[in-house]
Amino acid sequence: MVAFNRRINLIVTLIAFVLILIGGLLVEGLTAPQIIAYKVSGSADLGAPGSEPFWRNIPWTNVTLAPNLKGVPTSGETHWVEVKMAYNGTDMFVLMRWYSPEPAFNAWSAAAAALNSSATGIGLFRIIELEPNTTYKILNNYTNYTAIVNGKTYQGRLEVMHEGVSILFPNSTQITVSNNTILLYHSPRPIEAILYSSGLFYGYYTNQTWYYPDRAAIMWYMGNETEPMDAMNVGGKYPGQIFDGFNFSEAGGSLSAGPANIWMWVSGATWNSTLNPAFKYNLWQNTSLTGLNYTTDHGFAVPLFTNQTDMYEVDTSGIWYSPVASSGLNGSLFMIWTGANYSNGYWTVEFVRSMTVSPHESKFMPTFKVGQEYNVAFAIWQGREGETLFDKSIAPEFLTVFISPQEATALNPLTFYIMIVAGVIAILVLILLQTIFKK
Repeated sequence: MVAFNRRINLIVTLIAFVLILIGGLLVEGLTAPQIIAYKVSGSADLGAPGSEPFWRNIPWTNVTLAPNLKGVPTSGETHWVEVKMAYNGTDMFVLMRWYSPEPAFNAWSAAAAALNSSATGIGLFRIIELEPNTTYKILNNYTNYTAIVNGKTYQGRLEVMHEGVSILFPNSTQITVSNNTILLYHSPRPIEAILYSSGLFYGYYTNQTWYYPDRAAIMWYMGNETEPMDAMNVGGKYPGQIFDGFNFSEAGGSLSAGPANIWMWVSGATWNSTLNPAFKYNLWQNTSLTGLNYTTDHGFAVPLFTNQTDMYEVDTSGIWYSPVASSGLNGSLFMIWTGANYSNGYWTVEFVRSMTVSPHESKFMPTFKVGQEYNVAFAIWQGREGETLFDKSIAPEFLTVFISPQEATALNPLTFYIMIVAGVIAILVLILLQTIFKK
């Protein structure tokens, strides 16, 4: 009996030892960088993104996404995005892939379309659908106002009501009303923020012939916080904006804490394809419209900079947002190269940017150094599902990226390490158990 108890005690001790080792491995896995950028040889093939041989030895990291707008049916249409990263000593590569059952081909980015007064087609402006069963009326005592309802102009101010909440709209607001559904046309950004905060924002309206471009964005945190948040504010056009009696203390797109650089790919503006109307009609080659010198044959990503004040464009053109500087950034709009491909229900987009930037750009964009960690977040917009502007799918928090000096191998080093240690533990357990029960 004593010998049996000793065996039991030895087994319990052995199990505790194994659990401690496994716990250590789990902690190692949790504290390790969530994404590793490996050293590779070769360069990008933006005509066939993701086909470069070096990507084969780098595993995908699955990043969970969540709705940016709580309670909005059209928000959070993408549940995950797969990511790989690498560098070749000169350039940094980021590869993204996500499921998109209905790609938003041929839809304009409204910002790009605004450069060409003759632009026609899908996505030229946003249409907002209000909450079902929202009602409206025209307040005739506002004699200096007009409202457009179903194409007819009325004198007076538009008011909408839903479950005890009422909102007065600006002059010349245009809506259509059909089957208890109200659609709001040409809405400025402050109105969108007001509707969302009031609970009347149901989503951006789409149908088979009206939708918005697909987008993908990477956010690189540039602040000093150890656990930064990637939440962006839903606000006005700029901080302190007074819009029709509403005071917006925060600008839409500004960050809750600290600065960050964003790389934004837009299928209806920056994708080098004839399925992108901006490239189909040679918008970027038309210097009389853009004032820019685009001479390459690849796509690009819009470089943005956000902080606690506002969102800016990291160049001097100011097509999407106000320029972050008035000089020193000429040509920065095209410095992040991209290649994109849609196949078998998936978008694959590859981003390429030099690891270093100029002194002017370094204020607004990170320099990538081997051996350092960075905080990064991701966002995806499914334009056919009604995601655009601040309605999107986002990573709920930043992930850590490590620029590794190690070259990519066929097996992730951390996975390899865990497998080796787990194998050694299993062998030791078998040997000890055999020894115990022979006695």
